[in-house]
Amino acid sequence: MRALRPLTLRALALALALAATGCMTRAEGDAVKADVEALKKQLAEQATKAEIERAKLQKVMEQATGLLTRNNADVGVQVERMQTRLDRIGGDVEERLKKVDDLDKKFSDFKAKVDIKLEGLSGSSPQAKNPATPTDKDELFRQAAAKLAAGDHPEARRLARSFLERFPSDPRVDRAQLMLGDSYYAEQKFAPAIVEYKKVIEQYPKSAQVPEALNKVGMSFYQLKYCSDAELFFSQLAKKYKKTPQAANATRVLGLIKKYKKNREICRP
Repeated sequence: MRALRPLTLRALALALALAATGCMTRAEGDAVKADVEALKKQLAEQATKAEIERAKLQKVMEQATGLLTRNNADVGVQVERMQTRLDRIGGDVEERLKKVDDLDKKFSDFKAKVDIKLEGLSGSSPQAKNPATPTDKDELFRQAAAKLAAGDHPEARRLARSFLERFPSDPRVDRAQLMLGDSYYAEQKFAPAIVEYKKVIEQYPKSAQVPEALNKVGMSFYQLKYCSDAELFFSQLAKKYKKTPQAANATRVLGLIKKYKKNREICRP
C-alpha cells in the first residue's frame, strides 16, 4: 500500500490553516478539496486491502485449525486402534502364558509322581539292600524320624516308605506319610512334596496331621508361584482349622497373595 507523502500532508495542513483565516483563493481551495478526496480514496483503498488481507488470514487460520483438528482426530483413531490391537495381543499372550504354566504344572506333577515311584522302586527291598533296616516297627519309625531330623532325607524316605508298606494298619502311618512330604519340602522339591502331603489329606482326612499337610501344600504351591492353588488350600485351612497354629500362617500368606497376586515375580497368571 502506498503511504501519503509528508509534503502533501503538510500542504493540506497549511491549506486548512489558510482556509480558516480566509486567506485562500478559489483555485487553492479546489486543490485542497482534490487532495482531501484523494486522501479519502487512498484511505478507502487501504481499508479494502486490509479487509481482504484479514479475510485471507482468517481463511488460513480456519484451514489450519481444521487440519489440526482432523489430524488430531485421525491420530486419536489410530491410537485407539493400536490400543485395541495391543489389548488383543496382550490377552492372547496372557492366555498362552497361562496354558504354558498349566502344562508346566501338569508336567511337574507327572514328573514328581514318576520320581517318587522310581525312588520307591529303588528301595522296595530295603532289607536286601540295607540289612540294617529295623524289623521292629517302633524302631523303624524312630529311625525314619531321626534321619529326617538329621537331614538325611533320602534315607528318611526309604525308612518311612518301608514303614508304610510293612505296617499299613499302624496308627502312625499318617505321620510317616507326612515325613515323606517333609523330606521333599526340606530339599525344596516342592512338586513331589505336594504329592506326598496330599496323600495325608486324602487318605487320612481325620488325622491330626491334616492342618500341617494343608499348610505345607499351600506353602509348596506358593513357593512354586502358583498363588491361586495355594489360596485354595490356605483358605480351607483358615476356615476349617481356625484354632491351629497353621491357620495363623495361612491367614498371613493369604494377605500376601492378595497384595501381590498381580506381581508376576511372586505369582504366576
